[in-house]
Formats: sequence, structure tokens, C-alpha cells
Amino acid sequence: MAFNHTNIFWRQGCQSADQLELKRMSRANEEGIARSSGSIYLITGAMLSVLVWIVSYNFIVMEEEERFKDAEAQAHQIAVFFESHVVGIFQYGDAYLKLVRREYVRHYDLAKIEQLMAEVPLNHSIASHITIIDENGTPLLVSGHKIKAGTTARDRDYFQFQRHAKGDELLVSKMHRGRNSGKLIVRLVRRYDKPNGEFGGVMFVALEANHITDFFNTMQMGPQSSATLVGKDKFVRARSSYGPLGPGQNISGSQIWKRLEESPTGQYLQTSVVDNVTREYAYREVPGFPLIVAIGLSVDDLQHSITHSRLNHYSVAALVTLLIAGTTFFFYRQRQLLVQIEAKNRELEQRAVEIENKNTELQNQNVELERFNYTVSHDLKAPLVTIKGFLGLLRKDIDAQQPEAIERDAAQISDAADKMAQLLEELLELSRVGRQMNVPEKLNLNQLVQEALERVAIQIENRDVEIRIAPDMPTVFGDSGRLLEVFQNLVDNSIKFMGAQEAPCIEIGAHRENGEVHCFVRDNGIGIASEYQDRVFDLFERLDTRVEGTGIGLALIKRIIEVHGGRIWVESEAEGQGATFWFTLPDDRIESAA
Repeated sequence: MAFNHTNIFWRQGCQSADQLELKRMSRANEEGIARSSGSIYLITGAMLSVLVWIVSYNFIVMEEEERFKDAEAQAHQIAVFFESHVVGIFQYGDAYLKLVRREYVRHYDLAKIEQLMAEVPLNHSIASHITIIDENGTPLLVSGHKIKAGTTARDRDYFQFQRHAKGDELLVSKMHRGRNSGKLIVRLVRRYDKPNGEFGGVMFVALEANHITDFFNTMQMGPQSSATLVGKDKFVRARSSYGPLGPGQNISGSQIWKRLEESPTGQYLQTSVVDNVTREYAYREVPGFPLIVAIGLSVDDLQHSITHSRLNHYSVAALVTLLIAGTTFFFYRQRQLLVQIEAKNRELEQRAVEIENKNTELQNQNVELERFNYTVSHDLKAPLVTIKGFLGLLRKDIDAQQPEAIERDAAQISDAADKMAQLLEELLELSRVGRQMNVPEKLNLNQLVQEALERVAIQIENRDVEIRIAPDMPTVFGDSGRLLEVFQNLVDNSIKFMGAQEAPCIEIGAHRENGEVHCFVRDNGIGIASEYQDRVFDLFERLDTRVEGTGIGLALIKRIIEVHGGRIWVESEAEGQGATFWFTLPDDRIESAA
């Protein structure tokens, strides 16, 4: 997750302006005190008291607005993490299920399945057990449990669904309590067929509902906040806490279904149909699964923190008012001495505000770092699970001397390792920006663009992209290596998102404007909807998960441009209308004159 440096700089700028204003007022007050006496002090004290309360009130209003905005952004960020968490769990469960099914339909030998599960054990921090059921609904194997006599799944919805299914379709069952485990679980169910093509039975892996939401309960987002995983059939699959009706509730009365018709991601304010708590919700569809995640931050919890903050501000304002009253009387008797005392008090108050702001920034950065580490750990877990699973299959295929299977297993392991290496390399590159920079120099943009195009020549040729470069682009001042990465990544990004465009074209140009060089990379690809244009530069933000990538590239570009003192933004009229990425760089003429 990228730190919001822009907001930090904006807040620092506001503090500096406020401090200058306080100093200006202080000097004016001191000059007035030196020239006046008697009633002048009383008038000045009254005016200062009114000003303190006006400033306090305005500050409280601004702070409340910022807190609600921060809550909306926080809910969205946690929803992104929750989605990644759910995808990791469900992908792991389905991958393991397919692994067991593949081995079973190859031999129909339960002993081999038990041996496989001993070599590649089920991760019990994610899944409870795996079950194999024959075509009559009789359990043949329940890992880690004894099968109760007379147990049958013939009456279960998931069994009937897969018996009549036309193809290999993953079913995410409703939440219920397992007959063997006694725990609240969600089943990932797939059918298997006999060699003659007839229905052979079903297999499922049982995911414990509490494992899905455990991470949210550790984040201490407020006693009434919630994380919910719900199916598109409108039944709850997992929740960090349950209302009076208990687990598995139907939430068809929620606003989320109307919102989903408008957008696969979004936010809304609603009183929960589960427990009647009013929350600010952020929701996201889970790619690849018929599920939706929703993060709800309690309005009551937020109001409680705001009330506490408001009381503190009013208390400070009251104390300052009393101080002004005492100071006014003291000015009447000891004018010169009081000027020095008041100046010292204001200096101490300003330092306290600065220290408090710095502490808040550090706390925010620590929270961002924790969420960043959490997301990275889950992104790295999926390739490790794949490598571990296919290593077991590779050993078996080597023993069985099956070259095609060996090649396929090795390819899966190689792909997983490549994905992990790519993620680590891009994260390392992101961390270097700002710490490892070349000496800035005068750069020819035409030459820089040509070098970038040479690096992506294969992608250009494979997609048959027409490249148009504006002639005589201005020179800039910066790090040649980093700016080469910017142009290379932007061109590569445009090629990836060309979609079905029959005549793909990319235009590159630059011009001087207001003491800066404005550069652009324009394509005629699929474009970006307006509601997503502010999010494309966020770390791990991938608007289209079907396109390969880690969600780091545009965040890296933004970081490089900001280190150069510039800014970056995207313009796109609508989806299917292409996109233009603009960014600014220091003008070589300005830097040389400086």
C-alpha cells in the first residue's frame, strides 16, 4: 500500500500557514499592548477569546470531515486486503481439492490418497478436512475424523447439485455445522466421474468460517465493526461477528445488491440487516468466485472517537479562554513581562502540535506498513502452495516415468517461482526509489523514449502496435535510469490493456508549460472509467485481474515522478476510448538557471 505523501505535505503546509498566522497575530497583539492600556487590553482579550472559539469550532468541523473521509478510505483498503485474503484461502482450497481428485480418479485407491495427504498435508490454518463421497452419498474418507455409522450426504444440497451438474463446476456451499467436525464450515465442492463418464461422487474441502475472518478481528477496528463474506445467493458464508439470527443469515434486504448492479466495487452507508448496527461499508466482488466481501466500520464507534476529540478541543479552548482572561488582567499590570511569557507559551503550544502531528504520521505509517506486510505475505503464499503441491506430484510422475506429466508439473512449479520472483523484484525496486538515485542530468527525451521502446520491442512487434513519437521534444533534468523505467512501464502498460483493438496505436510526446515539461503516453486501448482513475496508482490495485501483473508498476512510476518533484495523472473519456497518462518533469532550462 502506498503512503499518501500528498496529504502529508498538504497537512504540513496548512500547519505552516497556521503557525505564520499565529505569529503575525502575536506580533500585532504585542505592538497593541505596548501602545495601549486599560480598556484596550479588555477589548483585545475579548476578541482573542472569540477567535479561539471560532478557530476551535472550525478545526473540529474540519477534523470530523477528515475522519469520515479517512473511514471511507480505510474501509476500502481493508476490503482490498480481505478480498486478497479470501482469494488466497479459496484458491488454496480448490487447488488442494483438484490435487486429491486427480490422484483419486487415477487409481480409485483411498490408501494412495492418505499417502498423498501425508506427503502434502492439508493446511489446517485454512481448511478443516477433506471428504470423498461415492455416487450413493456414502462417505468413503473424511480426513482427520472417523466416519459416523449410517452417515449419508444424499440429502445434502451440494450433493444433489453436483449429481445433476452438466460439467466440472465449483460449488461454494452455504455455511453450516459439519456432521463430523461439529464446526461452522463452508464447503468447496467438486464432482468426479467414473471412467465411463457417469457420476462417480463428490469431493469437498471444508473451510472453517472463523479462519476466513480471523485477520479482521486482530485489527481492532472498533467493537462494532464487521467483516462479511457473502455469496451471490445472498447467504452469509462467514462473518467476524453474528447477529441475533446467527450464522448463515439471508441478507437479501441489504443495499449491497442494488449497488452491485451499478458497480462490482463501491461504498454505502446502511444499518445492518444482521445486527442493526449502522456502518460505513466498502464492498468488492471476489474475482473467480461467486462471493462478495464487505467491510463495515461502525458509525457509533467513529462518533465516539469524534466526541472524545471534540471534548478535548473544547476543553483546550476553555482553558485558553481562561488563560487569555488572566493574561489580559496581568497585561494591565505587567505589560512588558507578560509579552515575553505569552510568546514563550505560544512557542511551546506550537511545538506540542508539531510533536502530536509527527506522532500521528508515524502511527499512520506503521498501520500502512502492517497492512502492506499482510498483503505481501498472502500474495507470496499462493505460489508456495502451488510449488509444494506440484513437487509431490513431480516425484510421483518421475517414479511413474511419465514425461508429459513431469513437464507439466515442472512448468507449474516454474510459473509459481517466476511469479514470486517478479513480486519480490518489483517490491525491491519500489523500495529503492528515493534511496538509490543517479546524479540528475540533462536528458534528451527523444533519445530516452527510443531506448525505452527498444526494451519492449518484442511486445510491440507481437501486438503489431503503431508507435508515434512527437519530434523535437524538450530536454528535461533528472535520473536517466529511473525515467527510462517510467516510459518503458507506461508503454508496456498500454500494450497490455489494448483489448480487442484492431489497429493499436501509442502516441508519445511532451511540451513545456508553466516552467515544467508535460509528458504524455496516449493509447487507443480499453480506457479507464472515471471512478477508477484516482486508484490506478495505488499499490496492489489491479482493476482487471485477467491481465498479468502484480499491481506495482504504476505505483513505482508514481513514486519515481514524485521523487523528481513532479506529478502524474490519467485522463480517459470512457471505457473503450483509450487513456492518456500525463506526468510533469523539471525543465532543463529552469534547473540550469538555478
